[in-house]
Amino acid sequence: MLNYLLAACGGASNSAAAAGNGCYDWPVIKQIVWLFSEALGYLYKFLDLIGIANIGLVIIIFTLIVKFIVLPLTIKQQKFTKLNSVMQPELQAIQAKYKGARDNYSMQAMQAETKAVYAKYGVSQTGGCLQSFISFPVLIALYGALRNIPTAIDKIANTLTPVAGAITNFLGSSGETGSSAMSSISAGLISTDTDIVLKTLYALPAKSWDALQALFTGADATTVATQHAEFVKLNSFCGWDISQSPWNLMMTGTFIGILAVIIPLLAGFSQWLSFKLTQTKQSAASNDSMAATGKMMGWVMPLFSVYICFTLNTGLGIYWCMSSIFQVILQILINRHYRHIDMDAFIKENMEKAAEKAKKKREKDGVKGSLISSSANISTKNIDSQANVPARPMSIKDIANMSVDDQGGSKKKPAAGSLAAKAALVQDYNDEHPEETGKAKKKYKK
Repeated sequence: MLNYLLAACGGASNSAAAAGNGCYDWPVIKQIVWLFSEALGYLYKFLDLIGIANIGLVIIIFTLIVKFIVLPLTIKQQKFTKLNSVMQPELQAIQAKYKGARDNYSMQAMQAETKAVYAKYGVSQTGGCLQSFISFPVLIALYGALRNIPTAIDKIANTLTPVAGAITNFLGSSGETGSSAMSSISAGLISTDTDIVLKTLYALPAKSWDALQALFTGADATTVATQHAEFVKLNSFCGWDISQSPWNLMMTGTFIGILAVIIPLLAGFSQWLSFKLTQTKQSAASNDSMAATGKMMGWVMPLFSVYICFTLNTGLGIYWCMSSIFQVILQILINRHYRHIDMDAFIKENMEKAAEKAKKKREKDGVKGSLISSSANISTKNIDSQANVPARPMSIKDIANMSVDDQGGSKKKPAAGSLAAKAALVQDYNDEHPEETGKAKKKYKK
C-alpha cells in the first residue's frame, strides 16, 4: 500500500520537475535518494562492462536488490499479520465483552486485557506499524532514485547534455519570444538548473520532442535530432521507449506501442493478487466491517494502480510492476511456509522469546515482580463466558478518594480539607476499627 503514497510525493511530470523535488528533499530521504541514484549509475556501468546494459534491466535488478534489503522487515510484517489472525478471536471476544462500555474503569480493563493477549503471544501492539514506518523512507527513496535516471546514469546525461546546451543557446539568442515558446513546451526547460532541464527532457512526450526540434535551425537542430535518436535507443526496452508513458506509447498507434498496455494491466493484476493472498488468510478472523473494507480496497487499489501506471513513464511502471510481482511471490512463499509449520510450536517459541526479552528488560531496569509474565500467561480463550459478569463496583473508599474537576473528569488525591478528604478519613478509621463501626457512624453523623 505504500506504493500509492509515493505518487503524492512528486510525479514524473514536467511541472513537478520545474517546481522542485518535493519530499525527495526531506532529510534522510534525500540522502537515501542520493545513495540509490549512485547505485543505479554503478549498476548500469557494471552491466555495460559485460555487454548487457539496458535501463529497463537496471530498473528490474535494482528493484529486486532493494526488495531483498527490506526483506527482513517484510518478513516481520508478515509474521505479525499471521499472529494477529490467530489472536483475532480473543481480541474480538474482549471487544464484545466491553461493547457499549464507556466508563474509565471498563476502558482501562479492556486495554489491560488486550495488552495481556498481545503479551501472551509475544507480539507488540505497534509491531504491524513499525516495519512499515521504517521501510517507508526506503521505498520513497527508491521511487525518487528512479526519477533521477537522467542524471544518475552517465550515458543518459551525456546524451541529453548537448540538447540542454542547445536550449541555452536558443534562449540566449531569442530573448523573451524564445523563452515563451520554450515554456509552452515545458516550464522546466527554461530553468537555470541543468539537472532540472535534464529531468524535464527525459520526461518529455514524443510530441513535445517534435515541437522542441522545430524551434532549432542549423547545427543546433542537427544536434537535437541526433541526440534524441541516441536517447531513444538507450531507453529502449522490449521495443518501448521507457521514458514515455504507456498512454503516450499507445497513442502512436504502432503494434509495439499498443502492447504497452501490458504494463498497467500487469501492475493492477499483481496488486489485486497480492491483496487476495493477504485477505484470504485474514477474512475468517475479520468482522463484517473489516471484511467489507478489505474487499473494497482489494478492488480500488488495483484500479488506481492501473491508472497511475498509464500516466507515469514506462520505466517507473516497470518498477511498480516488479515491486508488486515480487510481493506476490513472497506472499505465496510465506503462506506456503505457514501452512506447513506447527502453529502451536511457532506461537510457543514466540512467547518464550517475548518472555525472555521481558525478563532481560526487568533485570536491566531493576524491576521486581513478574507483572508482564503473569499477564502473558493469562488465558483469554474463555472470555465469552465472562461477558455477562458485571464490572467490579467501586468501594466507598474508592469513591472517597476521587474528586471531580469542572470538566467532569476524575482525579486522585482530593484537596486537603475537602469533603472527599474527610470522607476518606472516616472510611480509613472504620476499616481500622470494625468493632466500633456503629459508634463511628453515629459520631460522624453528629
